[in-house]
Amino acid sequence: MLAGPAWAQTSVTSSGREGPTACVGSAEIDAANMPITALSTSSVTVTVPEVTWSQVLAPLGDGQAPVNAVVYAEVINAQTGVRAGSLDLLGIISSTSPTYAGGSQALSGLAARSLYHVEIYASPAGRPVQYLARRCFMTGGSYTMAVNPASGQTSGCFSISPRTIQDVRNCLCGRGNNSPRVLGLFTDETQNQALRDSLGCR
Repeated sequence: MLAGPAWAQTSVTSSGREGPTACVGSAEIDAANMPITALSTSSVTVTVPEVTWSQVLAPLGDGQAPVNAVVYAEVINAQTGVRAGSLDLLGIISSTSPTYAGGSQALSGLAARSLYHVEIYASPAGRPVQYLARRCFMTGGSYTMAVNPASGQTSGCFSISPRTIQDVRNCLCGRGNNSPRVLGLFTDETQNQALRDSLGCR
């Protein structure tokens, strides 16, 4: 009996994913107002929305207003619940300084091929924390796939390890319409783009 051809390996690199398909355990909040403008294997940059004093007071109801509220940004590992990197203090707002203007914020301390969510929240003095915005994402990274040399085709992102559904989606984001189609997925680029969009690929 003749032995079959040895299977080779090839790598595909994902730029990461964002949006609801990357959420684990927490849903997005006001994500449209907090776009991700840059994503690497170790950091994320978001545009933080404006936070106003009246916005913080609105859900508190009757009673004495807090003296101030501290606005924070943090990145949470969606699978472990542990904060990644440091907690960033964005500003302090009050009746006399009623607006945090928002703006670009870079947050680091991330691991490649990992699921996170970035949160913006206000902590009014003596009152519960108020979550104002949350955006889910997965960092990019490289995956190794098996290749059948007889056909020049990969056995796909379902051959990677670890092979969680989130990793498979992330791996698929790294597959383009290349020729020869070792990394290709569809011959029709419109189909490739539709798949990337549905997965939240960067």
